Amino acid sequence: MQCICSIFFEGQFTRMMRDAEGKPKSGAVMRDAGVADKKAALRARMLALRRSIPESLRIDMSRAIAGHVSGLPEIIDAHHIHLYLAIRSSAEVDTTAIIDRLSTMGKELAVPVVMDGNLVAAAFQKGDPVLPAQFGQPEPEDVSVVDESLIEVVLIPLLAFDGTGCRLGYGKGLYDSFLQHLSAQGRRVCRIGLAFSRQMVDRVPADQWDEALDAVAHEHGIIRFT
Repeated sequence: MQCICSIFFEGQFTRMMRDAEGKPKSGAVMRDAGVADKKAALRARMLALRRSIPESLRIDMSRAIAGHVSGLPEIIDAHHIHLYLAIRSSAEVDTTAIIDRLSTMGKELAVPVVMDGNLVAAAFQKGDPVLPAQFGQPEPEDVSVVDESLIEVVLIPLLAFDGTGCRLGYGKGLYDSFLQHLSAQGRRVCRIGLAFSRQMVDRVPADQWDEALDAVAHEHGIIRFT
């Protein structure tokens, strides 16, 4: 039985406006220099923790996560879903089983592709050939960019998360910028992080421009933040 734990919190992070190059605009509050060091230390710790999980267990937990994700009302109601292709060397939640389920459900899928330093959405179907890209992430061999305004749900990788929906990524800011770009188009998509339960921490160090999650799916169920 799917376990759903709803966690509500007051307020949202103040989003820092950026210029066309992704840099904070004049007048924006600059980051606390200590946040970068805290993030780097947590990234190293959580990456090591994730890699310490036996592969067979990671696969089993990833399959359990796929079951929870496919049963979400937001997923059932959505037509266009954006999700990542897992980096095996980073021991991410494997999305293979999710892709299988969503394909069976007839969903239109898109995956992230990095172009000119930005994350864009490319069409993807189960079985499409992929190649390793700039940061080791698999990307479609033949890239066909899709209309991002159609995306309704984004399934997001992460290294750590906390009880307020803060997410620690890999430090490139690609997903933060992608989500901000969608919001700028008037599109407030559902943001669901995929993680193993042991990736939850007491507090994720955050910058003001970090984009929060609506929920996290882990092997035991769903944690909602909104």
